[in-house]
Amino acid sequence: MTKAFFCLIFLSLSSVCLALPPETTLDYKGSVFSHFVSHDLKTPNSQIEKVIISVHGSERNAHTYFNSIEAMVKREGVVDKTIILAPHFKEALDPLQPQELYFSPEGWLSGDEALNGAVSSFEVIDHIMELLANKSIFPNLKEIVMTGHSAGAQLTQRYAAGSNSDGIFPDIHFRYIVANPGSYLYLTKNRPVNPNLPCSFNDYKFGLDHLNTYMQKNVSQLIAQYTSKQVVYLLGEQDIISDNIDQSCPAQYQGKTRLERGRFYKAQLEVEFPQARHFLFTVPGIGHTQYGMYTSAIGQKVLFQEL
Repeated sequence: MTKAFFCLIFLSLSSVCLALPPETTLDYKGSVFSHFVSHDLKTPNSQIEKVIISVHGSERNAHTYFNSIEAMVKREGVVDKTIILAPHFKEALDPLQPQELYFSPEGWLSGDEALNGAVSSFEVIDHIMELLANKSIFPNLKEIVMTGHSAGAQLTQRYAAGSNSDGIFPDIHFRYIVANPGSYLYLTKNRPVNPNLPCSFNDYKFGLDHLNTYMQKNVSQLIAQYTSKQVVYLLGEQDIISDNIDQSCPAQYQGKTRLERGRFYKAQLEVEFPQARHFLFTVPGIGHTQYGMYTSAIGQKVLFQEL
């Protein structure tokens, strides 16, 4: 089988060419789910200390996200110690294997259930976390970093709010990196702008009203859960184009551009929940590109250094 190759050229003019890994599947509740992964999740490996889960955007190009993170791992010299995993959330028109889960375009990034099974996209991530946290397989795993860009950042932020993986696996340090999402899950009904448009702007996925099945829990518990986690908001300073962003009514209550929405969200969080262990970094000269965000000096820092 011929392998495809993917080359990344860094700003230093050095390049890394990577063999495109085969897409593999995991079994869950009688269904299968596709992903790219650098190490077999069932083979014991005492060298693994860190996992980076990278979630694709709306184009669902999971292999590209895998390769961007893999290049950074190689640049750091921690290939043997790090698992890179890129989940592939598929939709109805994508090539599907028998019993493969597929989701609606908004459903996978919101934690909704698959269109062909009562399995939430967030439940799939929970299952992946369980596999990674198995001490008989990865006895020395210390940290899991989950990140996503654009639509993948929306999934990452909402999963961080709804999941209790941190509590279930307290001996693993979890970090969440939210890069250039189009909108945020707000924890109160306050919004930074008022476009005077009539809509239920606090309905989930934008707020905590009418939560889906996965997210349904005590709201005060959900808020405490999210604000206790280490979350990084990573924003491109040139992600300022407003015609390629969610323009729905609820989204307009959050600002005009991704950069503005991210800054507004963090500022409001600081006022309403000053105890939150959250950080915001902006990346100069970078717009709406996962490659530019992750391979920047700031992207490298938040991926590999404790804040």
